[in-house]
Amino acid sequence: MVRLCGAALGLFAFSITILLGLLAGNPANVVLLRALQAMLAFCLLGMCAGWVAYRILDEHALRKHREMFPAEGQAEQSAGVGPAGSEDKGKPPSAEGRQGVARAR
Repeated sequence: MVRLCGAALGLFAFSITILLGLLAGNPANVVLLRALQAMLAFCLLGMCAGWVAYRILDEHALRKHREMFPAEGQAEQSAGVGPAGSEDKGKPPSAEGRQGVARAR
């Protein structure tokens, strides 16, 4: 989206500058130089505008996702249960846990 906006605005500025320069009767080398300058400037401007639009859409999508699925992360945190397979397998079982199992037998 960023590059698309930059390219669209750059080419638009280039074509308008060429058209208006030739209609005004300016020499071709002056028209071409001004058109290239306009294309570069508007390409950068379009890329900035595209980046802003991308960030706005991204933030909107994240907010809508949080609104649609609010309990996805909160229910697991309040119950003390993590996602499947998230328990810490590197920790050895506690001594109390082993004694409790031995007494139950």
